[in-house]
Amino acid sequence: MTFFQMLVPDISNVMAGIKQQQQISSQLLDTIKGYVPKVQAVWVGQDATEFGNDVMRKLVPAMIELIAAIGGMNLNLTKAQEIVQQADSQVKSLASSLGDLFGQI
Repeated sequence: MTFFQMLVPDISNVMAGIKQQQQISSQLLDTIKGYVPKVQAVWVGQDATEFGNDVMRKLVPAMIELIAAIGGMNLNLTKAQEIVQQADSQVKSLASSLGDLFGQI
């Protein structure tokens, strides 16, 4: 077992935590979207309309970007894990070939 293979469970735990943060952020976005009509129901006038527009124009896109960035972390960790596993396999293969070569001498 290589050093990197020993880290796989830890990386999986980190990825689960990141996924949880992504879900929490998505739930928060849904909650924020739900508050806009409630606020506009009691707050009338141009400021109320502008508040709703600002939330939808500024906050919602920023939250969507944040959620996507959090998801990107897991994607990149998965890719990194795959690269390390592939490198480990290649190193094992090369070491085996080298051992066979020395065995022939």
